[in-house]
Amino acid sequence: MKPQTYTIGEAAVLLNLGRNTLARLLRHAGILDRKNLPLGRYRNNTRLVVVATGTYHHPILGWTHYGRTELTDAGLDLIADLLGADIERLPIHRSMSSETHCASISGDEKRNMNQKAVKYSHSI
Repeated sequence: MKPQTYTIGEAAVLLNLGRNTLARLLRHAGILDRKNLPLGRYRNNTRLVVVATGTYHHPILGWTHYGRTELTDAGLDLIADLLGADIERLPIHRSMSSETHCASISGDEKRNMNQKAVKYSHSI
């Protein structure tokens, strides 16, 4: 089972900070570099920090690679300790929140969203 991870934005909400503020604090602490990717000893420490990579299709540049820093539960605890912050509430796992959200959407609404997505992808 894949461990629960949190983006910088999600972690900032849990730590009661703004996304940019948390990223700046992590850069000053030597955890992230200027591109918000892990530095030094944190780079290969998947127990604390994970870099999610992938590709997306940019309308002008074509297929582009990206890397996104995500924090594990242990990494979130470490950062909370470094900042002297208490985590406000227990995080909701994405799989549970997405299932709940999808269950609340009717079949017609899902069909309409899919049609809009197809129309948008054809317009690009």
